[in-house]
Amino acid sequence: MRAATAVPTPPTVLGTLSMLGTSLVLLACSGRYPQSATPPTELTALPGLPALPPGCLVANHVHTIVSDRYSHAPVPANERWAYSASGLRAAIAGFAGDGVDAIVLADHNSIAAAFDPQIASAPLTVIPGMEWTTRSGHALLIDPRVDLPATELLPPPWRTRPRTADFRAMVDRTHARGGIVVIAHPRVPFRTWPDDTFGADGVEVWGLRSFVMRNPAALRWWHDRLVRGERLIAVAGTDLHPGARVRRHREPLNRVHAARCDAPTVLAAVRAGHLALVRDRHAPTLLLGVETGGDLDFADAQAGDLVPATATLDLQIRVLGGEGTRLRLLGRDGLLLDRDIDAADAAVRLRLRPRPGDFVRAELRRGRALLAVSNPVYVED
Repeated sequence: MRAATAVPTPPTVLGTLSMLGTSLVLLACSGRYPQSATPPTELTALPGLPALPPGCLVANHVHTIVSDRYSHAPVPANERWAYSASGLRAAIAGFAGDGVDAIVLADHNSIAAAFDPQIASAPLTVIPGMEWTTRSGHALLIDPRVDLPATELLPPPWRTRPRTADFRAMVDRTHARGGIVVIAHPRVPFRTWPDDTFGADGVEVWGLRSFVMRNPAALRWWHDRLVRGERLIAVAGTDLHPGARVRRHREPLNRVHAARCDAPTVLAAVRAGHLALVRDRHAPTLLLGVETGGDLDFADAQAGDLVPATATLDLQIRVLGGEGTRLRLLGRDGLLLDRDIDAADAAVRLRLRPRPGDFVRAELRRGRALLAVSNPVYVED
């Protein structure tokens, strides 16, 4: 009996399959979304609304040191590589010169920088934090209590891949210490975060402008979880490493809607999702306001808030300094609005018919370049 031989797939079929796979990957990561089957109704916009809230410019994911020596082996012998006082000084000076109001520290597996005495005299607010660093993803632990042992926050040894129990323990311990957990650059190769969010509070959807960081994929990863019904704060992170040739930049940033720029007020606003992600300090301002039947001031709710599942929902988006940009509004069903902005102070007012569990978020672009991303307004289940 002759041995059976495999029948080769014709080259044309292989080529078609390859092209199809490539097209699907590009579609998923390019920011394209299906057109919503239930588009909103556009109403006459009310000028000057929603009112511009007080805010703080916040730089998240700020390192003081380049070396990963301590993060891979956080033992006393390597403590000299846990953080850098000169790197902290450079970060504070750079961001203060940019007009940034607060920074969040994020050295790898170390909160040592939070104890540096120069923080007390810094011209901006310095919020303690740490980047939980493993071979299977990183997370930003923001404002954990620094008066408790740091060892409670450390991941498994570097050569050990964390298990589900390790991820959940990290989230639980950070929450017990009063901190916020933000998944860092979730789609970066070789450090890719698992599909589960493990109870984390948010996701860094915009970071270092590099192919390696895969920001479009991170943005889509976050959006897909919103579609699933998860509520996750979107956060930008600089991933600044003072002294590194690649990671010297001090952007993107976060415009946090907070009355004061001290740590408690800023963190309360971040927990609520009251922030927009911006390319840099010169980026346009993007505001979402919701009217639920009050005085038509669109101050009933803002991005990050949960609103009742009513028959209709009135939303007004305001863009300041965005002339020549393009506004996109997205929801659970896909693209709700795609509109050019042709004025320095522009507003778009819409009436939606939401379903329980829906959300609405906005993006602002110039060409393909992302300028601002809002957090979602959520509709109750």
